Amino acid sequence: MQIRIAKTAIKEARKAPVEITIKLIEAVARYAENRNAAVDVKAMQGEDSAYRIRVRDWRLIFTIEGETLTIVKIAPRGAAYR
Repeated sequence: MQIRIAKTAIKEARKAPVEITIKLIEAVARYAENRNAAVDVKAMQGEDSAYRIRVRDWRLIFTIEGETLTIVKIAPRGAAYR
């Protein structure tokens, strides 16, 4: 599965602590490699093909279209769902 990162997600990742960003990227890479991997992934309510990965108090929001996984947002828990 191909992984793409939106420009806004790159900007948001720069604001996050480095260790959190690394863990989020590793988790999404594991998920892209094997959808049955032990990663905390949940479908977003009200959104088709939108999912989130949780690492501590940070969230990574992504979409899946065909064989492309697009990282849309990286944000702290409170701001991730706005």
